[in-house]
Amino acid sequence: MDFPRLTVFQTVARRLSFSQAADDLHLSQPAVSKHIRQLELEMGVTLFHRVGNRVELTDAGRILADYAQRMGVLTEEVRRVLGELEGLRRGELRLSASSAPGLYWLPDIMAQFARRYPAIQLSLRLSNSGDALQQVLAGEVELGFAGVAFAAPGLQVRPFAQDELVLIAPAGHRLVRQAVFTPHSLARETMILRESGSGTRQVIEERLAQLGLAPGRVLEIAGSEGVRRAVAAGLGVGFASRRSVSLEIAQGLLQVAEIPELRIMRTLFALSRKDARPSAATLAFLALLVKGQGAVAGPDL
Repeated sequence: MDFPRLTVFQTVARRLSFSQAADDLHLSQPAVSKHIRQLELEMGVTLFHRVGNRVELTDAGRILADYAQRMGVLTEEVRRVLGELEGLRRGELRLSASSAPGLYWLPDIMAQFARRYPAIQLSLRLSNSGDALQQVLAGEVELGFAGVAFAAPGLQVRPFAQDELVLIAPAGHRLVRQAVFTPHSLARETMILRESGSGTRQVIEERLAQLGLAPGRVLEIAGSEGVRRAVAAGLGVGFASRRSVSLEIAQGLLQVAEIPELRIMRTLFALSRKDARPSAATLAFLALLVKGQGAVAGPDL
């Protein structure tokens, strides 16, 4: 659709007069009439009823006027945001994330962002998925990052990466040597789980329930590092992001039990409020996030 022609239509619709619209636009009245005729031909509808020297909008004209207004608002929004992106010279961007995205995905993106926009003050709170959600909804941070897809009124949820959770055990543990999975694999084990509110814990519990598995006992420890240290100390077995255990594996403290049934693929999500206009810094960070990780299948929720 030709935007100058649409501007002519909006002016006629507002003034309900071809002559007055022509005066406003500094065009001749025949030129205004030509624009409207061409627009009607393009759309295949009649936009105005002509009544003497004045005109009235048809039903189609009223619909187009409504959409034209929305397009005008959106165009201005695009210009404003792109203008801000061009000049990100001040401000701040507050982030909150659970341990997996916060420790193993975001630092590289934050470093890229800081190099491109050094005047923007970045901050990151490490918590769990539930806390990240609450901080986003309360407006305490612009973006949250979690290991579960929350459903909450007014929440925008964007998938951005895939993470693999694996069963970890002390080096030489029987589960590491076990090649065949059985329903009783965990019946004699202490399962070390994250605290309530952890997205990792929620995903693990859902997977174990699907498999009909129940550990012998559960030991709850806050934080992903606490889980890894407890497992390394021989207190039990647990789940962790494969990305998070490379150092302990290299040091011979932990091993991964490569049991296919106990490997869990999950999506990591970026959270924001639908009713909060995203700042240029927020949009720039999300653009780097998508570029760095590649698009993850699945629509925004």
